[in-house]
Amino acid sequence: MTINNEELKLGDRLAIDRTAMAADRTLMAWTRTSISLISFGFTIYKFLQTASKEGLALSSNPNGPRNLGLFLIGIGTFSLVLGMIEHWQTKRGLGKKPRFRLTNPSFLTSSAILLLGALLFITIITRMELF
Repeated sequence: MTINNEELKLGDRLAIDRTAMAADRTLMAWTRTSISLISFGFTIYKFLQTASKEGLALSSNPNGPRNLGLFLIGIGTFSLVLGMIEHWQTKRGLGKKPRFRLTNPSFLTSSAILLLGALLFITIITRMELF
């Protein structure tokens, strides 16, 4: 492994590998937090929507459940975007060899959750019934 035409010592290569793995763990932490926010937002939205359809007035604002759900889903999705950007910058800064790959399992998982969050956000805004 060479960076700037210099041979890296074993300790330096291992340090780069540890940093790359730490970046993957950090991205998965961002993903877990995002999943929690997205799922909680969707659950609150559906629960309060069902309660209002059955005549239970839990809020004086009829758009309250929708707004709260959108807020939580939006925050979860946006935080995942920030985590993915941070991951990309960290991996890119490590040099050529553990370069950033789109086939990285943690990045693929985060991408799938990002798409789910965006889909739920659009679904609630357009008031489509997918679930």
